[in-house]
Amino acid sequence: MSNDPKVGFFVRNAFQAAHLAPLFRGTPGATWLLRSGADAVAFGVSDEPHAKSRFFMRRLMQKFDVIVSHAGPPRGRPLNRTAFVMVQYGYAKEPYNFGDWRKQAQAICAYGDYAAARFAAHAPSFTIGNPRWDDWNRPDFTVEARAKLPAMVSDRPVLLYAPTWGDLSSLPYWMAEVAKLADKFTVLIKAHHNAAKDGQLGDVCNHPHIHDVGHVDLMQALAVADVLLSDYSGAIFDAIMCERPVVLLDLPDIEARFGKKLDAQSLEMARRDELGQRVRQRDGLPGAVQQALQDGPQVNETLRDALFFKPPSVAEAFQEVLPQMIAAATAQM
Repeated sequence: MSNDPKVGFFVRNAFQAAHLAPLFRGTPGATWLLRSGADAVAFGVSDEPHAKSRFFMRRLMQKFDVIVSHAGPPRGRPLNRTAFVMVQYGYAKEPYNFGDWRKQAQAICAYGDYAAARFAAHAPSFTIGNPRWDDWNRPDFTVEARAKLPAMVSDRPVLLYAPTWGDLSSLPYWMAEVAKLADKFTVLIKAHHNAAKDGQLGDVCNHPHIHDVGHVDLMQALAVADVLLSDYSGAIFDAIMCERPVVLLDLPDIEARFGKKLDAQSLEMARRDELGQRVRQRDGLPGAVQQALQDGPQVNETLRDALFFKPPSVAEAFQEVLPQMIAAATAQM
């Protein structure tokens, strides 16, 4: 490995690019690795160094000393001479996030000590924090967020509803009740893009105090929100990191939906009562929201600190452990 490593950041969508951007911008000479030129525009990185290859991504990766990514290497096999570093991107759905597929990494960057301990079974793990913590702490972050969001009545508390996708989604069961909250609150709906495409939102966004913010970055929506409403989504933990109170919407038959993504040991199930105001019945939602506004975040500091290391700069923390990650990768080659 070079003393001045050449680092590539491999991303497949806009979420991944936004999540890794603080690390990218803190890495001298870094390059985005993309499938196409169109991706550079769609992911908002067209003005930054990038290289693209639709069919020969592994060959392109081999030109770098280190690849940083959320996913595993193409074809699921180690690269011949290149260190492959994975970065955590969430806490929800532990059977997947901490699954055996993480063994494809030669090093893993974790949000906190809790995740690092879980990842350690698969690869050397290093606690650096959530890269988006650097964005959250930028002085102009909230101002930029408000500029991208619709105009809202200033004296109304803002609720952000961010359900997960698929069989675990609360949308079909809870959407009508969430919509009723718009009588007293501004309701922002950050649904998965597939939910909007499938018409699951219906016509609720025609209400003057309900806004579809599916096009807005979750962290930007959190910046203006007073309370997060969610189900089994990773948004729960983003709100916890940002010290926003959480209201958890239960599904009555959730145990029947356990599988490869969610089980009884997942944080959002095993420690659910510690994460926020839990709502099991539809008529309990207004009271839970009022309680969350009154009490603030429910998570105790010990759990929050175990989940999230909060250094002055996550980008700098990444740079500090990069030589150790390269050494760990070299030992495996």
